[in-house]
Amino acid sequence: MKAAQKHALSMLFVATAMAGASNAWAHAGLQTSVPEKDAEIAAAPKEITLQFNEKLESAFSTAKLVDSTGKQVNVEKPTLDASNPSVMKLRVPALSPGKYKVEYVGVGHDGHRRKGDYSFTVK
Repeated sequence: MKAAQKHALSMLFVATAMAGASNAWAHAGLQTSVPEKDAEIAAAPKEITLQFNEKLESAFSTAKLVDSTGKQVNVEKPTLDASNPSVMKLRVPALSPGKYKVEYVGVGHDGHRRKGDYSFTVK
């Protein structure tokens, strides 16, 4: 095999590997949230909004809110925004002052689960 052919073949291999890697990284990841991570807010939210980088699968994506003792405080399941299924909303009851943690699972169209959490404090 000539050097030019080896070079072309190796470039094709690299391009194929990179294309596969970029698809593997394209999982549903949290972009923004309201309240934000580590926020200290004066008024308790009535709803938590999670914005992901891609549309979510509603049957497999979820979120919950837990208090500082680890007890779940929300009673309703999260919903996806009908006009933008990359936005998950979680209605929450009246919250007392304290630290809370949002635990979420985002599942995109590729079926991969992305779990995460963040905290905020109600003053």
